[in-house]
Amino acid sequence: MLITKVKTDDLMPLFDKKQEVDRTSIINFVKDKVALGSTTYLINSLINQNLIKRTGYGKYSLNEKRIHYQPEIREKQKEIYQLLTERKPLLNHCIWRTSIVNEFTLHQAGIFNIFVEAEKIGTEAVFDLLRDHYHNVYIQPSDEVFDRYTSYQNDAIIVLPIVSEAPTIDVEGIRTISIEKLLVDLVRETKLLQSFQGAELSYIYREAFSKYIINQPKMLRYASRRGIKQEVEQRINQMLTYNLNDEY
Repeated sequence: MLITKVKTDDLMPLFDKKQEVDRTSIINFVKDKVALGSTTYLINSLINQNLIKRTGYGKYSLNEKRIHYQPEIREKQKEIYQLLTERKPLLNHCIWRTSIVNEFTLHQAGIFNIFVEAEKIGTEAVFDLLRDHYHNVYIQPSDEVFDRYTSYQNDAIIVLPIVSEAPTIDVEGIRTISIEKLLVDLVRETKLLQSFQGAELSYIYREAFSKYIINQPKMLRYASRRGIKQEVEQRINQMLTYNLNDEY
């Protein structure tokens, strides 16, 4: 039997200024409103009534308008992905275009890059293959090369080694970036993603967390592998306590 005395409006004060809360906070908040059985029953009941969503281990958000993230896949990305799949079928790779970040930005970028990330052992082979088919391909460009060439070319293809166990997703049969990976990479790749830094990055985080379901434990595990867990964790904490009624 479901707990029927709790409504979405009842939970709103608990989530005020927060995108998600932990299991203990929910139990302590609800216990005066209902007769508690087991805590597991309480949480499952709220989930089954579509009042809350599980967003990570022991973490929950209101089940309202946030959805799962699916970035746009353009024709050139599909073309590149198919080429790599046909010619390098055993090589794991991920592809995405920086235009997807514009969904979250206050100021719209106009020059975009296509990132092709592959296992480190195969990056040279990927670079050679793509260079045979496209004219603007770069492999791990230095800051100087990026400033002089890559940053001014629309749809320059940048080949990078992918970090092990990076969180990726399948969209239209294409292996691409997840929202968790995107948010971490924006913090880590300050040069390659320089159009989205500073105050813009804080805005991106707020917009992403307000629109999409984000698995924070997964995000932090990836941030740890990239050596920036503390920095990402600080950004998340600042963003989750941000008063949505304040001006950006």
